[in-house]
Amino acid sequence: MSEQVAVQRGMALNEYLDRSALRAFELLDGDVCEMSPSVSKHSLLIRALFRALDALTAYGEQWEAFSEVTFVPPEQSAANWLRDALVPDIALFEKAQFAAWRAQTPDADSRPVALVPALVAEVLSPHDRHSDVARKVQRYLALGVRLIWIVDPQVSQVTVYRRGSNQATLLSYDDALTADDLLPGFCLPLAQFFAL
Repeated sequence: MSEQVAVQRGMALNEYLDRSALRAFELLDGDVCEMSPSVSKHSLLIRALFRALDALTAYGEQWEAFSEVTFVPPEQSAANWLRDALVPDIALFEKAQFAAWRAQTPDADSRPVALVPALVAEVLSPHDRHSDVARKVQRYLALGVRLIWIVDPQVSQVTVYRRGSNQATLLSYDDALTADDLLPGFCLPLAQFFAL
């Protein structure tokens, strides 16, 4: 009778840091996922979205906005074994939690952020597969992300996912992107955004 050996999915934090220095990738529920190359429109939209969020949050007390920051779930970071290391195009963290994490983590400057953001945004590139994006959205929700924006420049649409809701909202060119529950007053007209 043969014994089955359980294989632990994911990788040690140090291995993740060493390998990602050579080539950008994410860990999604233990699987290595290569990151799509960035293209001009993709980069312009990320920059515009970041600027809009950062302008609203820069002087407030509640949020910190980041572009292309790696985050890992706190419990995985504490165990130094990662099943998830995700790099959303935009991430919004609670400012007090972020400051507390940095204060309590002596090597914070050389580690991924060990917090789950409240909001993430992904701007699709021409090489992104919809099945991969759908899987990533489900993983974000499972990890506790409250609001997800999937920006599709090819069709000028944003799909909005909310934790606890079974229905996504589709916004088109004539709509505005808002986040009243997290960012009262934030309003980005999509016609202006997609015209970049």
